[in-house]
Amino acid sequence: MCQPSIALWRAQAYKETVSISRGMVVKRLAPIFLGVAACAPALAQQGITVYGVADLGVLRDHDSGTTTMKVDSGLQTASRLGVTGTEALGRGMTASFVIESQIEADTGTPSFAGKVFGSQVWVGLAGPLGALKLGRMFTPYFGAIATNDPFDAKGPGEATRLFQDSGVRMDNTVKYSLPPLLGGVYADLAYGFGESGVSQAANRQLSMDAGYAAGPLNTVLAYHQTNDAKGNRQVRSVLVGGNMDFGPVRAWLLAARNRNDAELDTRDILLGLTVPLGQSSIAATYVRKQDRFHANADAHQLALGYYYTLSKRTNTYIIASGLRNEAAARYQASLPGGDRRLLACGMRHQF
Repeated sequence: MCQPSIALWRAQAYKETVSISRGMVVKRLAPIFLGVAACAPALAQQGITVYGVADLGVLRDHDSGTTTMKVDSGLQTASRLGVTGTEALGRGMTASFVIESQIEADTGTPSFAGKVFGSQVWVGLAGPLGALKLGRMFTPYFGAIATNDPFDAKGPGEATRLFQDSGVRMDNTVKYSLPPLLGGVYADLAYGFGESGVSQAANRQLSMDAGYAAGPLNTVLAYHQTNDAKGNRQVRSVLVGGNMDFGPVRAWLLAARNRNDAELDTRDILLGLTVPLGQSSIAATYVRKQDRFHANADAHQLALGYYYTLSKRTNTYIIASGLRNEAAARYQASLPGGDRRLLACGMRHQF
């Protein structure tokens, strides 16, 4: 039987010697996950799970008059490979960790240059008073967007093609979450140390959310602030939203305001619907960006998705979106005033 301690020691050895060269990263990353996968049965007995997503499709991309076709990764969900584990410590305390790599499945390369495990890496301790995590992780603000976007904030229809996401992930982070047994009430507070020699405020991030999720209703209020390299407030965003299951359809709503001390003052709004149809489902959204500071700089996007479930872990999808900019805006477009139309057809497998 494979010994988990030996496998983890070998993985650590590879991690310590890995090169940030893109080609070397791929060569050194493969043995780590192959070793972990080979030990999966033994690891499962230790409370450790290997998981992942392979998502690939064909994408037609029309950008301001130019059209391209390609195979692309993560058109519904980011392709990834990870290891997670928990350990019961007694007295209601639990230790846990996640080590996850996001992968461009069309080429096999890591999604984040120089970061083999750039998706998320954290270790945490949970108990009756809540949970504490340290590491690289998703911001609570982005989590509020993703859980209230019918397209899960990924792919051609994602809200963050126009929404100010204010940073999807945070490095050097300490995060506290309320315990889960509070009648549906939840809250998260995350602080990302800038770790800059300029000042403690430089590159610092602060993100938080609070909401209620029980039965058919999910509501959330979120805030995020990012500082620049000099310690100035680069952007601060406030978001409110939620979704409600009405039986035959689920309705989605998000609204946000983004500001800084200079020229940023925008409003974001999302309206969405999802309709389950047996093995199939349909998602549709309208997203609008309104710029209160610059004239003729608004934009809007319409998106429609169709999903067909083949099994518990596998589905196919067709997703289309159209984004139009006003004359002074260029969101997701190569030219000011340009439009962007995407059509994706692919398959996702989760394990």
